[in-house]
Amino acid sequence: MTDINKRQKSDKVIMAAVFLGYLIFNGVLLARHELWRDEANVWLMAKELSPLQLFSEIKYQGHPCLWYLLIMPFAKAGLPFQTISFISYLIMAVTTGLFLFKAPLSKIAKTAAVFSPICTYYYAEIARNYCLIALLLVLLALCYPKRNERCILYGLLLGLLVQSDVVVLMAAGMISLMWLSESVWKCVKEKTWDPFLNVLKGIWIPLLSLFLLIAQFYRVSDSPVFQVSSYGFMELLKEIQNFACWILIRLTGRGEIFCQIFLLAFLVLLLAASAYLKNLWAAAVLAAAYLFEAAFSVMIYQLHIWHFIALCYVMLWMVWVLYFQKEEIKPAGKGIGRTLWGIQALVVILAVCMFARWNNKEETSSLANALHGSYSDGMYAAEYIRENIPQEALIVSVNVPHASTVLAYLPEYTFYFAGNGQKETYANWSDEQSKRISFEELFTWAKINFPEQSEFYLLDSGESCLKEADDLAKCEILYQTFGETAQGEEYTIYRVILG
Repeated sequence: MTDINKRQKSDKVIMAAVFLGYLIFNGVLLARHELWRDEANVWLMAKELSPLQLFSEIKYQGHPCLWYLLIMPFAKAGLPFQTISFISYLIMAVTTGLFLFKAPLSKIAKTAAVFSPICTYYYAEIARNYCLIALLLVLLALCYPKRNERCILYGLLLGLLVQSDVVVLMAAGMISLMWLSESVWKCVKEKTWDPFLNVLKGIWIPLLSLFLLIAQFYRVSDSPVFQVSSYGFMELLKEIQNFACWILIRLTGRGEIFCQIFLLAFLVLLLAASAYLKNLWAAAVLAAAYLFEAAFSVMIYQLHIWHFIALCYVMLWMVWVLYFQKEEIKPAGKGIGRTLWGIQALVVILAVCMFARWNNKEETSSLANALHGSYSDGMYAAEYIRENIPQEALIVSVNVPHASTVLAYLPEYTFYFAGNGQKETYANWSDEQSKRISFEELFTWAKINFPEQSEFYLLDSGESCLKEADDLAKCEILYQTFGETAQGEEYTIYRVILG
């Protein structure tokens, strides 16, 4: 066996050990994770709606339909709510496995990335659509060398990326433009239309997916956070600049000066790599995606750490592609190799800082909280109801989003929302689910509509729809959350006697 073969075998053994460690570590976190309302709402929608109904409802949820459609077969099959966590865990296991065994990055860079919040916990345990962003960007990086041979597959991956989340819309668009631009440049060099006609086999798919996305969110009524007409264009640019720095501050927990130096170093190395490779597209994809999230946060909705982690996957895609371009172009000298090593060093620094931030006591979803804290009390409130309250009992909730976490665990039970007296399903953020009611009106509603009931159970939680809750002090408390939860999902269950 040659030295190269020995080294390759040794690398595979090391990566296998890292992957096993990743699966075990995230498996422990998965066992400790308590599902919450964002996960519950997806499950309830996937269970109760048809694909056509979902399509008309999705614009009120803020995310495209792909994640809901993926969950739908499992929810409709009657599987337990916890299934959604295993789906997310498996998706991230596949993503991480491909990254560890296929990415051309160093062992140190890959290990640092997979045990940082880039791959661990936020996407693997908290079951939301963001895990699809990670998988699709890794697959796009893996398929990059074969993009012109497997055009339909590459186009399909781009189309699915568009449907994974709005925050990666710019990244998907720029990768599509990169693909198209490269084919046009090849046409110019080879003096033939064949490369362009070949790309047309797949480039239409992300374009069609974009129109589908527009159809899903057509006439969304949310007003933008930043009104250009009120504050001016220059002020807008200043706010975007400030938020571009804030993104890195939020990810790393480091100060503004550190983040500015980090961004400057990354920019210099990216420009150097692009100059060596005579191709600015990979760097342009990351820069555009980064600025898009900053602008989105300023103008439409302030994004959170889950969205910012998506930028880390765009960054990993970019580094992966730069290595492939290096193999395709084979530039002379050692400059490109050293530049790429420098970029990898920044990836390691970013991953280490993100891990340190994750261990910070100020972090709501910290590692300590993930292992020993309480994320939501929905599961335990549901267990109490199942063990102590009969299925035929009248159960009333005062907050649909918060109660949805409990409801998702109890498919055999029926909840009613106090505000409108209707059966509770998923949170649709409508005026109907924002109605308020007095305790006296609720009492009267229960007596008129359920004359056979001598009592009802009230599931109380944050932001109650009850105008006057003083009368609840006279009711018997059956269950109450001890302490606070990371997502503010604490519950009190009252028994209300209908005298």
